[in-house]
Amino acid sequence: MRRTNGLARVLLPSVLVAGMLGAVTPAATAAEPAACAWKPAVLPMPTGARAGVVDAADGSGGYAGTISYGANSAKGGRAVLWKNGRFTDYGNLADPAYRKWVTVVGVNRSGTVVGSVEREGDGFPSAVRSSNGRIKRLPELPGAFASTAEGVNDRGDIVGAMTDTEDVAKWYPVIWPADKPGTVQRLTGLPDASVVATGIDEDGTVLVDVEHEVSEELYLWKGGTARKLAAPDNAQAYIPRGIANGRVIAEVTSAGNVTRSVLWDRDGQPRVVERGADIRDINRDGQLVGRTDDPSWQEFGVWQGTSLAATLHRTDESGLELTVSSDDGTIAGRSWRIPGGHDEPTVWTCRGVLSTGQDTDGGIAQE
Repeated sequence: MRRTNGLARVLLPSVLVAGMLGAVTPAATAAEPAACAWKPAVLPMPTGARAGVVDAADGSGGYAGTISYGANSAKGGRAVLWKNGRFTDYGNLADPAYRKWVTVVGVNRSGTVVGSVEREGDGFPSAVRSSNGRIKRLPELPGAFASTAEGVNDRGDIVGAMTDTEDVAKWYPVIWPADKPGTVQRLTGLPDASVVATGIDEDGTVLVDVEHEVSEELYLWKGGTARKLAAPDNAQAYIPRGIANGRVIAEVTSAGNVTRSVLWDRDGQPRVVERGADIRDINRDGQLVGRTDDPSWQEFGVWQGTSLAATLHRTDESGLELTVSSDDGTIAGRSWRIPGGHDEPTVWTCRGVLSTGQDTDGGIAQE
């Protein structure tokens, strides 16, 4: 459905591992005056698993992510799916040339999980998906040096990028089409630059990040035709975060190193998200989640369009990070107990309306 800056994430495995193993502090569930009482539920993990996180949602009660058995465990970081009370462990790539860690970036309603794994030798990624209960590599074009999957829609189309042996720093966008299993195609009609397909909408529209030597642009691509998105004033760089139902979100850096969270609605016009500092996801109804501009860096928000609807923040007992906005209205990410707790995969559900000044329960409930 959506996706984010997965390419940047798979190239920073040490940061990911450190985050998965806990001990930092964004927050759990005490909301400021807000419309919803957001109630958390920790998703179950197998015995022995030390940490977990939700990275994506299928929009109908399913959540995909990664669980870890510890930095030194032979089991590594495994791609998993929670759906209808069932837990599915897809494991990691059964290839000694690759690290035992899967970076999950998307899941669709059929349960197809997509992401990337890194090579042991040089850390470059290869795109993967779940198939027949396992994680498998996606095919690459001739001459490819590395690949990454960035998003999947309910039809089963997967998008991402590849780089070849001639210039490993220059990426080009690709699609693995659902109607042609086992094949991969390069997206055409885009500028000659380093280009990554970062997400795909349900109608097949692909969000594309085009990075020139001294500038950057976002495009929408469909059926061989590309259209450049209108740029916010003085925009210089982008981190695309998602596409859903014709809307796009991104972090935009402008002159003076000023970063803003920006939403392009269906009219194609960019608008700044109220108090947004790091918007991470969008659902089909325009519900956003991410970090607010609170200077503590420990307050997270839920937005409807560009308007901040609710805030969730750290309590003395627990922390959280919100990164997923599901089409069913739930939000997800990770939470941890304070002090010393490991990351736990967590889903928050709106359980009614708050009166002004009322806070939600700050505890972490077990599902």
